[in-house]
Amino acid sequence: MMDRRTFLKLAAALCASFGVNGMPGPVAAALKKIDPAAVPKLIYLQGLSCTGCSISLLQADSPSPLSMITDYSQLAFHADLSAVSGKKALGLIDRYIAGEAGEYFLAVEGAIPELMPEACIIGHKPFGQYLEEAAKTMTGAVAIGACACDGGIPAAEGNLTGAVGLREFYGKRGINKLVVNIRGCSVHPDWVWHTIIHLVKIGVPELINDAPALFFKRKVHELCPRYHDFQQEIFAEKLGDQGCLFKLGCLGPDTFADCPTRWWNSGQTWCVDSNAPCIGCASPGFARKKNFPFYRLAERDK
Repeated sequence: MMDRRTFLKLAAALCASFGVNGMPGPVAAALKKIDPAAVPKLIYLQGLSCTGCSISLLQADSPSPLSMITDYSQLAFHADLSAVSGKKALGLIDRYIAGEAGEYFLAVEGAIPELMPEACIIGHKPFGQYLEEAAKTMTGAVAIGACACDGGIPAAEGNLTGAVGLREFYGKRGINKLVVNIRGCSVHPDWVWHTIIHLVKIGVPELINDAPALFFKRKVHELCPRYHDFQQEIFAEKLGDQGCLFKLGCLGPDTFADCPTRWWNSGQTWCVDSNAPCIGCASPGFARKKNFPFYRLAERDK
């Protein structure tokens, strides 16, 4: 006899092995039909960030990162991945933003230091200036990660930079362009690459709170294999215990993401499977308040 948690864990692992949960049907079909010559380019710019989201993107699985950045997304520029650098890199960025190099999507990782523009400079120009200029020529923008979407850790209470996410930055300037938010710290590579493919081949996906419904429609709590423990009031008392992690501060009930069914590291594990509470990294308010720590162990005594 197999309990529910073991069954769900086994089912998720099997789905990952066979690619069942890896690629939404429309996206998988689109991949087969993409003409690389017709794919708009991606200009990937980084603001206040740790580059963690870029590292996560390189852990894509089926297709591989190489296929994603050469065959399916045509990554024209990325500070960490591009061979071009210095004046040539700046010239490349400028040509795209000026509208001289064809259609492109803007990908943004990291927050924008609105109150301290000099905190993030590309070449000799503030990061925010690039974003304002790009809004005039880009097809749309993808905000990648918690920082780019809502400010994230750089926007934590008490920061001096006035860090904001891309949508808020544009909103304050009356710029009304497509911005798709892909929250997470760091993001799951599927969330980003599958969204980009959808934008290029199919069009704008269904959005909920400006994020793709494909990945952010349901709460972590609803999908969690420990939901049964929650219903039966079987709670973990300390980190490492089995049982629902709600009393250890798990934010699954307030976080929309498909982590419990998608899993991470090529379908090998995810936070709760490793006995770590969800810290809500895919939530708009992630890391914003000093009085709301990631791990709230004191809640177990309430």
